[in-house]
Amino acid sequence: MVFFSPKLPIATREYEWLLACFAWLQTVLDDREITPALVLPDHPDIVAATTAQELFDTVRDLMGMAEWPCRLEKVAVDVETDELGFETTRMNACGTFSIESGEAVIRYSDAMLRNPEGLTATLAHELCHYLLANAGDPPGGPELMEHSTDCAAAYLGFGVFLANNARTYMAWSDGLASMHQTATNGYLSEAALTTATVLFAELRGHSLVDAERQLKPYLKKDMRKALAYVHRNDPDVQAALDQVDLLDWSY
Repeated sequence: MVFFSPKLPIATREYEWLLACFAWLQTVLDDREITPALVLPDHPDIVAATTAQELFDTVRDLMGMAEWPCRLEKVAVDVETDELGFETTRMNACGTFSIESGEAVIRYSDAMLRNPEGLTATLAHELCHYLLANAGDPPGGPELMEHSTDCAAAYLGFGVFLANNARTYMAWSDGLASMHQTATNGYLSEAALTTATVLFAELRGHSLVDAERQLKPYLKKDMRKALAYVHRNDPDVQAALDQVDLLDWSY
């Protein structure tokens, strides 16, 4: 007799949306000749990249977009000094994607160069914008396009990067005063991205042992909870996706 059922680290409705988004992504991406790998921070090609351009080329290759023409540009962010002498940066986004005169352009904040893993997450997200440029609206409507772009990056194997960098915490001290700062990046929560990574791994048949090892410590429990829930409720993820009626998510 089972007394306790596994509980999700996210709301049930959010989990249902992730399934719907995966089902939608299959309809718009499955004609691509690529079987995504689970890409982790210790991937040798990621580790070997020593410049932003090299990292961009690596991420693009791993996403099966090596032949997609795109220009990468670095953008400087404004640096301000507060009353305690600490430097802070101001930028509306870690990266952007646009089409200019028929050319795809991805721009990234030069502040991201200090965080290669975060830059990898940003590049994966922006490349997914490129990938979905003509895909139409995602489940739930156009206001969820950024969320679905995060989901697409997880669907293509980069969920650990996005989960690890969805929230950052920094602390400074000069011996007399201290400051703490928390920032959020991306659109899906850490727990949602971790759950999406579980769905991706179960769908593609990847082990999550190394993925859990490379997650932030406090996200490991979320991954175990999501995995237990999927094993109990959706042991065949593809069958669960086949049952999704995308009309239920129209707006």
